[in-house]
Amino acid sequence: MTPSAAFRRFAFAFGTAFGFLYVVALAKDLALFTVFPSLGIVLAGTHHSRDVAAPAMGFLAPAMYWYGWAATAALGALIVALVAVPYAERLTRYVWPGWVWVIPILSMIACVYLTLPWFRL
Repeated sequence: MTPSAAFRRFAFAFGTAFGFLYVVALAKDLALFTVFPSLGIVLAGTHHSRDVAAPAMGFLAPAMYWYGWAATAALGALIVALVAVPYAERLTRYVWPGWVWVIPILSMIACVYLTLPWFRL
């Protein structure tokens, strides 16, 4: 079974946009929601432990942002892909197709760089 041309355009646009938008969400701390697993709470937007507890007590409510960053990037990539599908034929004349590979690789490098402080390297 061969995927349709529209689905391929959607998949390439979604994948490329997701990689870029994930780096933006990670760098700018733009989580669609924040999960506090130890408390069983999900809050809309980005909330740091120091926002809900005293800074010294932040370790009691560790927050998880990854789901929120992934949701932010997925929502943005969905919008970009839906907009790009009808115009993909025209855009391919002006946009280098190698960006489909270059942007995810650069995104992975950027994510490693942005998470280095967590590991104190």
